Parts: sequence; C-alpha cells; structure tokens
Amino acid sequence: MAGVESRPTGLCILRDMQAETSLVYADGEILTKIREINPRVVAIDAPLILPPGLNSLEERTGVHLRESDRELLRRGIKFFPVTLGPMRKLTERGISLKKILKAHNFVVIEAYPRGAQDVLGFLESKKGSTI
Repeated sequence: MAGVESRPTGLCILRDMQAETSLVYADGEILTKIREINPRVVAIDAPLILPPGLNSLEERTGVHLRESDRELLRRGIKFFPVTLGPMRKLTERGISLKKILKAHNFVVIEAYPRGAQDVLGFLESKKGSTI
C-alpha cells in the first residue's frame, strides 16, 4: 500500500488460486472495491498496530518496535520501523483503513510480502522482480 492517496496502491484479489490485480488510489476507492468483492480476509501491506507503549506516532517515547518487528530482526529480515519518517503516513493510513473495515465486520490482517519472500527464500533478479 502507498502511504498517500496520490500514489498508486496495488490491489490483488485471489479467487481459486487466480490473482486479479489493479491499481487504486484513494481510500474510498479501496473501500468500495473491498465492499464489492466482500472477501473473507483483507490483508494490508502496512503496519496495522503501534508498538506497545506508543499511543500515537506523534509521541517521542523511544519505543520503535513491535513484537512482530523483533521477530523479523531475530530472523534477519529487513524492515522499516513504524516510527521512521516515511512509514508514519503508511502506518496511519493502514490503521485508519483497518478501523473502517473492522467496523464493517471484515477480517483484517497485516501482511509483509517482502518478509514472506525472504522467509521462503525467493531471490530477486537484477531488475527487481521476484523469481
């Protein structure tokens, strides 16, 4: 997901192991597509919770990591903490969409496809696509 609505967000719908992809921009467009599709699970590639002890991204507490972040570190998987500059907007957007979707009874999970690629041992080609 893009951190701001002016940049494209990739949307993927999985049906019977078939992937249908498109680009969306505004939160309203994302929500409309999700409501139309009515999926069993919505996976969002953005942080969806703050670290324990951090009530907002404006706080400067020295708390930067969630337990899932610590696990990624233990496994040697690279990521950007939610408190890092550009990640703040993405985190805020993800949390906002999650709240709206949960209010409409959708099951929402946080996804980190790049981390999954690392765990599964996928390699990147020189052009950046996965093989």
